[in-house]
Amino acid sequence: MAADYNSNLIVELYSTSDVGKATRICDEMVSIGDPVFPRQIYEAYKKFKHTHISHSFVLDLTNFKTRDANEILEEIARETFRGADISMMLDHLIEVEYFHPEVVRKVRGLFEEEVASGETYDYDIDRYVTYLQKAGEETTVLENLLKTCFEDDRQSIGARKVALRKLLRLKPGEYIKFYYENYETIESKKMEVILVEEISTWHGGIVPSFHKKILDIGSERAKEILTKEQTKKIKEEKDKEIKEQKVLHAEYETSDIIAEIAELRSRINKIAIFDQRFGFPILTSSEEIYQQGRPARDKATLRGYCMVLRSLLGGFDERITQYEISEEKAIVLIPDLKDPKGSINKFHLFLLDKNIKVDDGLFGLRSINRIITKFAAHTDEETKPELIKLLEAEDLLDVYKEDNWSKLHREILLRYKTVLERLLTVLITKSP
Repeated sequence: MAADYNSNLIVELYSTSDVGKATRICDEMVSIGDPVFPRQIYEAYKKFKHTHISHSFVLDLTNFKTRDANEILEEIARETFRGADISMMLDHLIEVEYFHPEVVRKVRGLFEEEVASGETYDYDIDRYVTYLQKAGEETTVLENLLKTCFEDDRQSIGARKVALRKLLRLKPGEYIKFYYENYETIESKKMEVILVEEISTWHGGIVPSFHKKILDIGSERAKEILTKEQTKKIKEEKDKEIKEQKVLHAEYETSDIIAEIAELRSRINKIAIFDQRFGFPILTSSEEIYQQGRPARDKATLRGYCMVLRSLLGGFDERITQYEISEEKAIVLIPDLKDPKGSINKFHLFLLDKNIKVDDGLFGLRSINRIITKFAAHTDEETKPELIKLLEAEDLLDVYKEDNWSKLHREILLRYKTVLERLLTVLITKSP
């Protein structure tokens, strides 16, 4: 069925003498993409090549990425005298790197013709220059064409902007210096505005001196453009500095919390060693806490921090984690305890068994542990509803919704610090 349809299209294309209908048929051939179509489109091109829309057939041919289509386009490029045909296939010729001397001559001629006419299209300039550069055209030829285009008031503003940009890319130092030394000749002209807009973001070399000259003797419009860009740059630099200061402040703030946590853990262990109810450091030593001194700038970093914190929060001496207590007594001590296993549950039971009264949340340790456990998990969608509920209970939901991971990290650390402070207070109070 498809073959029959394609055959009918070919017959229809051959039989029509209406160029508009022919282009519509060729457009449909492009959408179908049958590799037999390029030859048929080429025949249509030859039939209508003297019409004002012959380039439409050329454009259709560029959509076929086949060897046959390439050969056809190369043949058209060598034989056609229509500038629109050449212009329409320039991107293709650049892509396949087809630089036949006759085609290069035609492209150069088209560029020269458009520049001389004062009606150069901005999108053509880029393609002409790119093609001719890749073809090995002399830089001086391109320079002269681009400079002429930029300085010609008949050209559109868009074309002049592209021409200047290309000219300055060819020889930036030479032409920046040229217009710097001859600035008086372009002052208060369209050239001045276009030039100032282009170099307002430049720096280095004589550009700072050029900027000063513009502010000293330039037109009001030129001064306005440059001042606006400089003000914008100053603001961007200031915003960047403020952001860096915030990051630095956050790093110091987080580092301070880490240092306080480490100090509290050390004090708790020292007291526990000399407490007759313990006689040993109850918290296992951990250097990993010091690795959290930098803010969590993204969720992945926070997740990594939470994995370390989960180990830290449950890091108790083995004399606690291996402490044996009967199930009956465990239920008496914590009536709603579902499972006496787990290091935090063991620690809770150990404290109660030593007649150290603590609240059901173990100074808030359980809540913090639940939050970091959910964060440390890699199944976000499964744990998210529970996590939201936990964060809301801890007044951390707004921070989470803002994706402020560094602040959330600090808040978690602060809550752990509070847990340690409350534990220390209990130990000091109960110490003999």
